[in-house]
Amino acid sequence: MAAAVSKNSTNVRTISTHPRRPRRRTQLPLAIRAARAGFRVFGPYAPTFASTAAERLFLTARRHDRPLWEAQALVTATRFAIPHDGQSLPAWRWGREGAPTVLLVHGWEGRGSQLATFVEPLVERGLQVVTFDVPGHGDAPSGISSLVEHARAVASVASYLGRLHAVIGHSVGGAAALFATRLGLRAGRFVLVAPPASPKRFAAGFGAMLGLGDELLGRMIARLERRYGLRMEDLDVRADAARFEPPLLVVHDVGDKMVPFDDGESIARAAPAGRLVSTKGLGHHRVLRAQEVLDVVVPFVSEGTPVVPSFGETIDGELFFRDRRW
Repeated sequence: MAAAVSKNSTNVRTISTHPRRPRRRTQLPLAIRAARAGFRVFGPYAPTFASTAAERLFLTARRHDRPLWEAQALVTATRFAIPHDGQSLPAWRWGREGAPTVLLVHGWEGRGSQLATFVEPLVERGLQVVTFDVPGHGDAPSGISSLVEHARAVASVASYLGRLHAVIGHSVGGAAALFATRLGLRAGRFVLVAPPASPKRFAAGFGAMLGLGDELLGRMIARLERRYGLRMEDLDVRADAARFEPPLLVVHDVGDKMVPFDDGESIARAAPAGRLVSTKGLGHHRVLRAQEVLDVVVPFVSEGTPVVPSFGETIDGELFFRDRRW
């Protein structure tokens, strides 16, 4: 069982230990080195142009091909489209239509199918599962990407689907789901896997990677704040967690190199009904497919829903799997 986390406690339970391979230091990709050189040349002489280019890069996500296991998972789903900003977002549904709905939200440069490991055990418990691709990701139309854009897409999908039983979000998708509660998203419970508390650290890391310098980075952030009418501090989702009354479960790997464990821990602490589970050796992405994570998340999400027997537990299933009776 997951350990409860109160605002005055750091008590967590580590549910997995996996050996880690040491990482090799690699040279920056050619495209990044070229961008660094460009900002170094143009930054001092054309700061407006350079900050505009930096903002555009910051709001652009790279697309990645779906691996075979994700493509196979989507074959078993019903595909449909959800309107958003005059376009259509690709979405997939598993389970009985009309059953309590669980929405899966992918992270930055991800795809909805990355969370497909959660589908089968949730459907077996009588839930309907839906996922989708955010603009600029997966099979979705092109578009700028950010925490705010992510949250706006989540809010559109939630509005289209109607009442949600639960939301499971990974990385930026988890933070976006919390932010989307400002835009009307409501769900009975949330699961956030490796969620960042704020995009502020990512902006600083982006600036360091491209060698922007403090002045140019400040110009880029100012452009972002004008675009959304929000200060960077306003994007900290711990404030949303503090207002979130339903149960909230955070799962985070202590060795996550992309989103620090402290982010997930602080979000769990902020939520009135927050709970935190830590893992070891699963990193930022393998945590989505680990059995020990499923063993915690699935019962948490299923709580409060009618128990529906799996096929193997029905009379038809008993006849089909008659060898199991002996």
